[in-house]
Amino acid sequence: MNTHGICHLSIVPMRTEPSDKSELCTQLIFGDAYSIIDENEKWFKIKTAFDDYEGWIDKLQHNDISENNFTQYIIQPQAVCYDDVALVEHQHGSQLITLGATLPFLEGRKFTIGNNKYTYEGELYAPTSLVDDELVKFFALRFSHSPYLWGGKTLFGTDCSGFVQTVYKLLGYKIKRDAYQQAEHGIEVKDINQIKTGDLVFFENDNQRITHVGMVLEENKIIHAHGEVRIDVVDEKGIFNLTKKKYSHKFSKIRRIIS
Repeated sequence: MNTHGICHLSIVPMRTEPSDKSELCTQLIFGDAYSIIDENEKWFKIKTAFDDYEGWIDKLQHNDISENNFTQYIIQPQAVCYDDVALVEHQHGSQLITLGATLPFLEGRKFTIGNNKYTYEGELYAPTSLVDDELVKFFALRFSHSPYLWGGKTLFGTDCSGFVQTVYKLLGYKIKRDAYQQAEHGIEVKDINQIKTGDLVFFENDNQRITHVGMVLEENKIIHAHGEVRIDVVDEKGIFNLTKKKYSHKFSKIRRIIS
């Protein structure tokens, strides 16, 4: 067995402990690469290549790749799925993949993971450094009404930081997984009146620990995962929930990653 893998299933749960009863900490999405850092009889502890996140996956859901393949994966820019769902065909049949899935080693519409050859049937798009407000809003709004799921990062269930991380991936940016980690990216915007589309706004609990993140759409509007991915109002106090007519999150800081 090699010490690296690439997710070959649509979605694989990563857990904080090696047990099916353990909480979901994040998800592997099709095409995500990782390294094995520990194991027991039934589980691998892995570290993801994209964001160095650690967690446990079931060995039955592991897919081996060689050291050389892993090195190539790290060095080469990888294509991404831009359809809400798309089909990939392979010698064993076909399967659906989700928005934000990686298409490793893509050439034309074909790619190979280990011994499996795939054909991608979805939309292709190459992120550029020319990210404008409309593109940010286009990708963020694709997640509208996605249900909240602790540890999730897809249209079918996402948490606040998983939502933000996936949107930034679609825009061509690599950021960390959890809100408190994302709060270290970019530069600080000290005046909330200076926020712009794509800025990340962070929120804290009573112990001043960052527990939530959302993305600015325009003016005082913020899109975030709270029950579902929804749009609310943000100001110097925090997020004002337009449904409940009260504040739901306490303001902490603003970070700008897209210049």
